[in-house]
Amino acid sequence: MGKKQIGELSPFDLVLLLIISESVSAAITGGDNSLTAGIICVSTFVIGNYCLDILGFKSKKVERLLEGEAQKIIENGVINLELCKEEYITLDEIASALREHGIKDIRKVDLAMLETNGRITVVKQPTAK
Repeated sequence: MGKKQIGELSPFDLVLLLIISESVSAAITGGDNSLTAGIICVSTFVIGNYCLDILGFKSKKVERLLEGEAQKIIENGVINLELCKEEYITLDEIASALREHGIKDIRKVDLAMLETNGRITVVKQPTAK
């Protein structure tokens, strides 16, 4: 998985970790799966994930399919309420993200993006202080 931190895992990577842990647990606890079966299962998932990472790196279409796309949540100081509703983002969460970027007034936001990892990144308007 490279140098990704837990907070940077994509949903696909997180599901992969859960599947691997479930596969290995049966082999470790002496279930009906052998250790060899556990190793084969884990190897298959890790190699498959590695191949998908390479495909995503080489193809923007595959990357969008696996990771999704960032979406504009605020543009020129105007909140996209429809997107907030679709993604279950509250105004308090948006206000918190703005405060993290040192912005008190939403009208001073040029662009805020809901990233594929769930974080909100903010760009101030050029004249905003």
